[in-house]
Amino acid sequence: MPDAGARAGLTRVGLAPGDGLVARFGDVVLLVRDDDADGGAATEELLGLVEAAAAEDQPGSAVAARLGGWVGGRPTADGTAFGVVAPVADGVVVLLRGAVSAEVEGPSGTTRLSGRQALTWVDHVVAGPFARVTVEGGAGSAAPVHPRSALRDGVVPARGFVLSPAGAGDPPAPAPAGDAAGGAAPGEDPPRESGPLRDTLTDARPPDVPADRRTEPSVTAHLQETAQAQEPDRLQETMLAPAPVGALVCEGGPTVLLDRDYVLGREPHNDPDVRSAVASPVVIRDPGNLVSRVHARVSVDGGRVYVRDAPSVSGTYVAGPGATEWTRIGTEPTPLLPDGSLRVGTQVFTFRATKAADAG
Repeated sequence: MPDAGARAGLTRVGLAPGDGLVARFGDVVLLVRDDDADGGAATEELLGLVEAAAAEDQPGSAVAARLGGWVGGRPTADGTAFGVVAPVADGVVVLLRGAVSAEVEGPSGTTRLSGRQALTWVDHVVAGPFARVTVEGGAGSAAPVHPRSALRDGVVPARGFVLSPAGAGDPPAPAPAGDAAGGAAPGEDPPRESGPLRDTLTDARPPDVPADRRTEPSVTAHLQETAQAQEPDRLQETMLAPAPVGALVCEGGPTVLLDRDYVLGREPHNDPDVRSAVASPVVIRDPGNLVSRVHARVSVDGGRVYVRDAPSVSGTYVAGPGATEWTRIGTEPTPLLPDGSLRVGTQVFTFRATKAADAG
């Protein structure tokens, strides 16, 4: 397994001072803006996930897989926004969530992206060669990148960064600030500027969707809204996960989109399937000490959902649609029917299927 630090130097990372954190692990760069509602725990989880993925043989794929599970395992009200740029074959992948935007400058022009364009996150592959990728978070006028800044490794306070391939030259000097009267009010999108860090939302972007929309009972509507927000002519995505067959919905807990395999538990990141990016982690909060580090597994195969115990000490339980009695399952895959329930510790997940899955 290559050392992430051995890849450092393939790209240059310039910094824009401000609130937030920018971390570089090899050629994987993360901007995280935490609303601090959980005392910084979400930021620490993100830093750990990205650092571990950066050490993999294919860091871009590993980052996407691990963060996909992390996003799916977060409570719907979680306000943590992030932007990640990681290497993939012949380019980089840009991952955005929430109030973080990106701008990609290449031979064919400039592409602007925002984490607000999707209910989950934005996943965009940038094919080489490209001039630079700019990632910025926060409201207000854009902060300039210092022309001599170059983050080689570690974590520093910053509100954004500019990543450019080695030999592409320094980032351009900051352009003069725009008219002060054109500034945005708190909570609004900043005005378009000509500097290296400017608002990346196009006039055609869809309106912001409140986070609580994701708790609506219609999973089909949620998935349709996500698809509409990620139209190819806006995001030009080339890495798309299979269409989810539904979601595991937990009142007061995470919502898990059923488009891949998952490992559930207190510390699922240590599971070999998660470390090798075969499955994504879902962290289960466990105030009653009933959840094992690796407790249960969820898989999607042929449009059907299967669950199995890891195994765990306290057991994994399922119930059929409308049933009041729980059945403890073993380590063999057990089908979970639409509207059926899965219990891990004290948390109960209900399988809300899409209309296509119901019909199948």
